[in-house]
Amino acid sequence: MFRNKKKIEGKYIIIVVVILVIAALVIYAKTLKEDRKLNMVESLIKDSVTFVEKIVLTPFNYVSNLIDDFTELRNVREENEKLKTSIERIDAIETENIELRKEIEALKEELNIDYVLTDYEYLNATVISRNIGYWYNTLTIDKGSKSGIEEGMVVVNSTGLIGKIIRTTTFTSEVRLITTSDTNNKISVSISNGNNKVNGLINGYDYENNLLEVEGISNTEEVNVGDYVYTSGLGGVFPSGILIGTVESITTDEYDLAKIINVKPSADFNDINYVAILKRKDIEE
Repeated sequence: MFRNKKKIEGKYIIIVVVILVIAALVIYAKTLKEDRKLNMVESLIKDSVTFVEKIVLTPFNYVSNLIDDFTELRNVREENEKLKTSIERIDAIETENIELRKEIEALKEELNIDYVLTDYEYLNATVISRNIGYWYNTLTIDKGSKSGIEEGMVVVNSTGLIGKIIRTTTFTSEVRLITTSDTNNKISVSISNGNNKVNGLINGYDYENNLLEVEGISNTEEVNVGDYVYTSGLGGVFPSGILIGTVESITTDEYDLAKIINVKPSADFNDINYVAILKRKDIEE
């Protein structure tokens, strides 16, 4: 038993010595200056250490590469699952869009609306001039017939309805604002309050208070301050759904039969620098 114990201790000593020798060789090889020419012994030691490192590290590198490959494979599998879910979601959205398009077409026919906002694309333009004497009537933009602009096209900005094109040249167009004093410039609007919707006409502009006046609404209809006002799409001039403003105050006519709705425009007509023209998608330039 004592002899066996000595053999085991001897093995441990040999292993420790080998490890120490390898460690010493590694340290020595690593501390050699790269710019110094090695002698034969040093070259042999360096090559031996490199060989031993390769043998020792190869299994570890193999296992490490396997782990990396497994991790990458798992990530790819997760990405594939996400893509599969996204494709299924896209298919569902496309199916929903088809149904919505059918509903829109049915509503357009039922409400006698020719076009909605989805039938248009936007062409950006810059305001280049504005007559001080007709400040609330017209302005001129830097896009004309060369850009496909035509009379009657609708003009908006980022906050709401601005007006429509009334005249074009090759490189410019004139826009009639919805605040114009022209009494023939009546615009059909819808006032929305949840599920409740009533229709009326913009019939003027209060320059002093900067309010649009909407008429043609029965006194029995429910309209509240803060309700949103949009284009109704009726009449075929403006597509439905363009924001005009919100109800600021409500009065009645002299006979107390109809409401007069004062609307605060969503657009600031004193500060218009950039606009967009709504261009029908089926109109070729």
